[in-house]
Amino acid sequence: MSHARGFDPDKPLGKPPKRKRGRPAKYSGPASTLTYAIQTEVVARLRRGATRRMAAALAGTSAKHLENWLRRGRDAIEAGKRSRYTELVQDVEKAEAEYQMSLIEASTDAITDKTMNDKVIRWRLGVADREFRAERERTVAAGDGQGPFELVKPEDAQRALVEKLERFLTEASRAESPDADEAPEVTDEEEDDEE
Repeated sequence: MSHARGFDPDKPLGKPPKRKRGRPAKYSGPASTLTYAIQTEVVARLRRGATRRMAAALAGTSAKHLENWLRRGRDAIEAGKRSRYTELVQDVEKAEAEYQMSLIEASTDAITDKTMNDKVIRWRLGVADREFRAERERTVAAGDGQGPFELVKPEDAQRALVEKLERFLTEASRAESPDADEAPEVTDEEEDDEE
C-alpha cells in the first residue's frame, strides 16, 4: 500500500497534538460542558423545527443537560448576570420564535392559496408553541372534560344529518329543474315545425 501524496517517511512528523481538555476520548456519552459548537448546533436545529430533545441529541448532548444549561441561564438573567448560559437562553428562544414565525407565515399564505392544506402547519404550530398548549390544557381542565368538542347523542346527530340531507336534495332539485318563468316560450311556428 502506498503512502498518501506528499508523505515523506524519512521526514519527522513533528510534535504530537496536544491533548484536549475535558473528558478523554475513550469515554463516550453526552457532552456535559456547554461549548460554542454545541450551542450553535442546538440553535441551528431549533431554527429548522427540531424539538429541544432532538436538537440536544444531534448536538451530542442530552436533553437533561440542555435543560440544566437553560435553567442556569434563566437564573443568571434573573440575577442580572451575563454568561454563556444567558446567551444560550436568548439564542434558543430566538430560534424557536423564528421557527414559529415561519409557521405563522406559511399558514397566512395558506389562507390565500386554497390548494394548500394548512392542517399540518396549524398542528405543528400548536405543538411548537408551549403557550398555546398550556392555554389549551387550561381550557380542557376548566370545562367538563370534553375539551373543545361537544358531545352529541347518536339520535341527535342522525336527525341533524337527515335535515341537512333533505335541505341539500331540495336545493339540488331546484337547481336542476328550471322555473316556469325562466322556461323559453314556444312560438306558433315552432309548434308547426314539430308536427
